[in-house]
Amino acid sequence: MSELITSLPENFLKEFEDDVLGRVPQERINAGLRQAKIARIMKQAGSSYIPGVGQKIAEIDPRLYFRMMHAFGDQENWLQDFLADNPQLCAPGYRPKSSSLRHGKTFVNGKPV
Repeated sequence: MSELITSLPENFLKEFEDDVLGRVPQERINAGLRQAKIARIMKQAGSSYIPGVGQKIAEIDPRLYFRMMHAFGDQENWLQDFLADNPQLCAPGYRPKSSSLRHGKTFVNGKPV
């Protein structure tokens, strides 16, 4: 495998890296737009009951959810803190139970992000 990587022309690798890095800002914009759309739908539709699962409390873009799960999954109540910071994602009438010591900040390893 290393033979393939070392045999690629340097300009190809530079163009490939530029292409990948150029997509990141656009992906962030698209994620924000998807989340805004989900929040509008959630506000209009309200909270629905799903048999066997229960009452829907919020709706989050799947990519954003899994990124947050990867970043905060080992912390207790990260989802409640995230929903407290982003109330537009919550179902109408749902109030997340968040720590009053946070003051609206999400922490990663003791540092606010």
